[in-house]
Amino acid sequence: MKDYKNSSKKQKKELEDTDILIIGGGITGLSCAYFLKDSKFKVTLLDKGKIGMGISSRTTAKVSYIQNTIYQELEKYYGIKKSKLYFDSQIEAIKIIGDIVKKLKIDCNLEKVDSFLYTNEEKNLPKIKKEMELLQGFDIKVGEVTSLPIPEIPVLKGIVVPNTYVFHPIQYLLGLWKKVKDSILYHEDVLVQDLKLQEDGTYLVSTTKGTLSSKIVIVACHYPFFIKPGFFPLFGYLKREYVQAAKIKPSYHFTAINIDSNLQSIRFYKDYLIYGSREKKLTSSYDYEAEYQKSKDEFLHYFKKEPEYSWMNQDLMMNDSLPWIGRINKNQPNLYIATGYQAWGMTNGTIAGKIIGDLIHGKENPYSELFSPLRSMKPNLIPALTNGFEYLKAYSKTYFDKNPKFQSKRVMILKINGIDCGVYIDQEGTKHIVHNLCPHLKCKLVFNPLEETWDCPCHGSRFSIDGDVLEGPATYSIKIEE
Repeated sequence: MKDYKNSSKKQKKELEDTDILIIGGGITGLSCAYFLKDSKFKVTLLDKGKIGMGISSRTTAKVSYIQNTIYQELEKYYGIKKSKLYFDSQIEAIKIIGDIVKKLKIDCNLEKVDSFLYTNEEKNLPKIKKEMELLQGFDIKVGEVTSLPIPEIPVLKGIVVPNTYVFHPIQYLLGLWKKVKDSILYHEDVLVQDLKLQEDGTYLVSTTKGTLSSKIVIVACHYPFFIKPGFFPLFGYLKREYVQAAKIKPSYHFTAINIDSNLQSIRFYKDYLIYGSREKKLTSSYDYEAEYQKSKDEFLHYFKKEPEYSWMNQDLMMNDSLPWIGRINKNQPNLYIATGYQAWGMTNGTIAGKIIGDLIHGKENPYSELFSPLRSMKPNLIPALTNGFEYLKAYSKTYFDKNPKFQSKRVMILKINGIDCGVYIDQEGTKHIVHNLCPHLKCKLVFNPLEETWDCPCHGSRFSIDGDVLEGPATYSIKIEE
């Protein structure tokens, strides 16, 4: 067995060939690294930015098995046994996180709380009742409620369950990273651009810092960039929600989420209330400034206070409500993927690390078949057609409307030397000029003035004001070459 202990202290600038390559340093990538760190394999982790500071750092970090109406959805698609199996996977993920925090002594404010699921819409009352019955069948103590501990939010009817958790996601990720970093090789600020299967069965991996080969590849990034873009609407779509946070008094200790047409997601961190709202399909709204403002207005309406922090999350949703975790192709048994967490990344990213670790070690895992990307996905046809139409609509809306109203006043869309460009003029009057076509599928980009990013309304790629890739599936920048 090779010894890679303390390898992080001997990092070379050049990329090295490896046995296992993990692409992505968020909750999934670090969980995979944790379950592979003591193996006989040479493990390398690449992240396009700083490890632990990507999508996973923006989560509201609910560590919970109560997840909207997931159990009745899975019962409808796959039957009660698989619905219960998914529940078991979430319970195991919660236990894994608790065990890791205890074993590694990670100071991440892990706190046990009750969680609420509720509605204010008459039409959703049967769904609340059904989810309650399913959870009771899983031997969970469930209470009925008509209010939340925080009085500002009305409740028509809801349920409450025990033994769920919250924590500080960045502190947890950095604690996990501290444990694994001396057992693997890693490189930050390296964007993977392409994967190619070679004749010898290894993968040639092209990056912004050169190439390397790997016997096994784990794609642990948010969006499966190597899947042909036109195929993805067959399986899922992206949604976006807006998050506000501010100190309030008194502070509470619970989490809550509704199942209504307008999302309300609530958790607390110390004295801070974290509130998510305005959840929409990525293809349905391009006026990011307006959506941010509506979310802020909603926060002010309920809590009589302006938010102190604002940000947005993007989540990959699967048509059949189950993540993809495992081998992606029968003919490529050494290519793994983990994505599509339905906005519940803390538990699903954790269990993904355990599943993929077991598969690589040749161990049986009770959840590998449930989450397999090779499963027969029943509820695909109608959502696939709908998603495909919405992608086409988003493409057309941004492509043919040269300077739409939803673009910021500080933005111009124009041709420069025959090239479609986006021009952002910052507060100091400096012009930032980029290509206005997403390299992924050539959708026109929309400027997000709140975060000063260029965002793709089709598949969620995001770029800095100067064109660097912040979030995939795009693997190339939109910089204008001089």
